[in-house]
Amino acid sequence: MKKKILCGLGITLLFCNIAGAAAPENPNTNNSDTAISGQQSGAEQPKAAEVKKTLEITDIWARKSMSPNNNSAAYMKINNPTAEQITIIGASASQIANNVELHKSFVDEKGVSRMTSIDKIVVPAGSSIELTPGAIHIMLFDLKKNLSAGDKFNITIKIEGKDPMVLETLVK
Repeated sequence: MKKKILCGLGITLLFCNIAGAAAPENPNTNNSDTAISGQQSGAEQPKAAEVKKTLEITDIWARKSMSPNNNSAAYMKINNPTAEQITIIGASASQIANNVELHKSFVDEKGVSRMTSIDKIVVPAGSSIELTPGAIHIMLFDLKKNLSAGDKFNITIKIEGKDPMVLETLVK
């Protein structure tokens, strides 16, 4: 009985090792419901078990085109599971927008809702933030085409000191 259990456990471990070795180290599924991790590139790639995630981005979506300005905005959840602060320093979506900026919405002293561009988005170590309507978001200006519900496009997130991350974005 013990031999059968140990044999089964050995086969399971062997299968997991083979599957882990065959899996890409940085899968880029670009699914808006799947976490996407970026990692630094280096001359020597660590083993899969040693690779640590640097940023997880989920629930990526954008608004339909906003008339008459033909603009849109993108939103997402960002998790930083590392022990160090990670800073997003920009974004681009050249496939669909002529200009992309990090933005923050606020209400001024007269009670008017306004937006302003920001230089960076800081994700503190071991924490999560969410880009949402009426708060921090990514603005897509001067769209090259109208965005309709169901459309998909890529946004590239630029991270200080790290490789950029390309995220598939669903229009809702």
